[in-house]
Amino acid sequence: MILVLIHIFLLIGLSFYIFFVAKKKEPLVSQGFFPTLSESPKHLKAPVHFIVFFSFLLFLLLPLTLGLSLYLKTDGNVLVVIFFIIWAYNWSKYVFLRE
Repeated sequence: MILVLIHIFLLIGLSFYIFFVAKKKEPLVSQGFFPTLSESPKHLKAPVHFIVFFSFLLFLLLPLTLGLSLYLKTDGNVLVVIFFIIWAYNWSKYVFLRE
């Protein structure tokens, strides 16, 4: 359960940094989150792009962390992993393959 709290704390902290601090420093972040996120794997050496991509990875892993910490001793792990695969596929498709 402590891993879930750390995960949520990191996600909230990085989101706060992106929307309030990095928006003033980088004009790219001010044009929107999804265009910045779709360009971030190409420019991972820039700190803002790395933070945006890392926060997206934390967002994708959130259901897996929550589900496996709550259903670790039950047979619900299979449902959690299936839900995670669907969740990650749909969000990745929406963010990176949008035209």
